[in-house]
Amino acid sequence: MTSSQTMDEATPFAGAAEGRVVDESSATRPRRSGSGRPRRRGTREDGVSALVFVTPNLVLFAVFILLPGVVALGLSFFTWNLTGDPTWAGIRNYERMFADQAMWSALARTCYFLVLGVIPTVLIGFMLAVLINVNLAAVGALRILFFIPMVVSVAVSAVLWTRVYARDSGLLNAVLGWFGVPSVDWLNNPATALPAVTLMLVWLSLPLVIILYLAALQRIPRELYEASSLDGAGPIRTLWQITWPNVSGATALLIVIQFVNFLSGTFEVTLIMTQGGPLRSTENLALYIYKMAFERFDIGYASALTLFQSVLIIAAAAGIRALTTGIRQRSS
Repeated sequence: MTSSQTMDEATPFAGAAEGRVVDESSATRPRRSGSGRPRRRGTREDGVSALVFVTPNLVLFAVFILLPGVVALGLSFFTWNLTGDPTWAGIRNYERMFADQAMWSALARTCYFLVLGVIPTVLIGFMLAVLINVNLAAVGALRILFFIPMVVSVAVSAVLWTRVYARDSGLLNAVLGWFGVPSVDWLNNPATALPAVTLMLVWLSLPLVIILYLAALQRIPRELYEASSLDGAGPIRTLWQITWPNVSGATALLIVIQFVNFLSGTFEVTLIMTQGGPLRSTENLALYIYKMAFERFDIGYASALTLFQSVLIIAAAAGIRALTTGIRQRSS
């Protein structure tokens, strides 16, 4: 058999093998539509499934958030006491709001809550998350201890802390008595009532902060810590130069969440623990709005105050978000 015959006989096999390779490679490619784009299977089915899951939340959001907001906007232009017919008031409720010294005082006390609560909550939550993230023998017990506020309702927590702060039988005064400190009437003293309520709110807010920080900590590459160890960095330097910068995204989110929480979520706690007293020292803006609506039955004015508070929350959240984003971009 000559070399030319051998090549002729091998050519069909080579062509067949080559054709098989082409067919297999083409079989693995996604089918393309007439426009040349790959076909996406299940796009419509995915959209229907997403709509099914999202619709209940959208309905609840519309019924309990959007609809009350629209009603409050309309009522803010009326005078109404819940019994008679609403009377058109125009913008008088808004003019009254900006001249109301009691409202501005309540807003100032709300700012005190923010100053005393937001930053300590974020920093303490970060430190506790770092502690919980370490593999220690007693870390399981610590996690249970720190997450207790999440499974206790706000009302129950407020009642429990009222007992803790009690002057004669409270746990806090009992502990201070061991060190010779005289009993303090925490919730009935204008100088101590607001810090005492703020401490309770910090305790109540810590579980969410710890959870989000734990999620951020577990996303930090371990190679960064290994490189830090090789460079001879100590625990404190590693904490503030590696751990803290790498959770900046979670920090920005938590500052916004806690700002909104302390701006509007202090109502229930102060209502149960102090009713805004003593001498209005713990009366925040949310509680002031509640008293206007359901103690004085001034629904129109309370609606205007509610919209004012909503605008403050939106503006503050947007401002904090823009500020933290700018800081992160400069640091990167």
